[in-house]
Amino acid sequence: MAKKLDPDKTASHKSLLLFSLLLFSGRRHYLQDLAKRFNCTKPTITRLMQSIERSGVANIETGTENRKNWYQLRVPPGKPYISFTQEEVEKLALCRDLLEHLLPDGVERIVSAGIGKISTLMDKVEERGQTTAPKGARMVKGRIDYTPFQPHIDSLLKAARDHTVCAVRYKTPGKEERVFEIVPVHLMVDEEVLNVEGWRVTEKGAPEVRQPMTLAVHRMRECVLTPRKLKVCPAWPEDEGVFGLVGGTPFLVRVVFAGNFSEHIRERIWSKDQTITELPDGGVELTFTATSEYYLLSWLMGFGSGAELLEPEHLREELRNEILAMCEIYAPEPEDDA
Repeated sequence: MAKKLDPDKTASHKSLLLFSLLLFSGRRHYLQDLAKRFNCTKPTITRLMQSIERSGVANIETGTENRKNWYQLRVPPGKPYISFTQEEVEKLALCRDLLEHLLPDGVERIVSAGIGKISTLMDKVEERGQTTAPKGARMVKGRIDYTPFQPHIDSLLKAARDHTVCAVRYKTPGKEERVFEIVPVHLMVDEEVLNVEGWRVTEKGAPEVRQPMTLAVHRMRECVLTPRKLKVCPAWPEDEGVFGLVGGTPFLVRVVFAGNFSEHIRERIWSKDQTITELPDGGVELTFTATSEYYLLSWLMGFGSGAELLEPEHLREELRNEILAMCEIYAPEPEDDA
């Protein structure tokens, strides 16, 4: 989610940032989203748009979609001269370095080539080599090779551009294959796994939105673009600041962590409404909101005996049963009496 702008920024500064957003994003921006992003009212955004147009530097299109007003910059007749700073190109290269393990080989080459082209527009061309050289790395255990899934990624990106329905043949571990009809919205990374988030739609006739859905790309056996398209693709729900995926039912969680994990818990935001209570023994009690029971239990198991789930009670019972089953697996073999 975009960080809100400082409310003390001047109108001229906001106008410049707003123009830059329209110029470099190349897409529609809804009035209510801009008001949140720039930390001001909708009438203020409207006045800033009028000021940009009066300046003569840009023509701005406006319209209404699904009863929401939007703005978009008209494509200029000629290509404007743009230069990039060393810092801008260096940060792009850093993003590439940190995420390249998630990209198929073909996509990574395209990204690197694009950064190379951008670097030719730097103020000081002689600094290109130093700026684009790898400066970031990420240690990954058990990474997924997404190279075989590049056709799926290409199809999902194309479908997201024009709201095309994809027929996805999907294999969930322990279950039979199923086919889901979805309209992709964007790709999302979660725990080193590349997912697609989108709207599940009805299977026949004009597609109608049913519910939000998240699918792991590496579990797709097939991803086929269909002739069907969604006329109006609803905006994806905003990040609710909870532990889990979009669309799940929120529930309250209470966990006690031992002292050796307390700093780890304090350093992070687990949900926007979380509370952390210090305990006399050096541990902490974390209260937060989650939306996925599966993710919650998997996460807690990683702390071993250093975490105790207090609520919800039914998940505490489920966790207890899982631990008992593990104890049976690791119980020592009985010794022979002979």
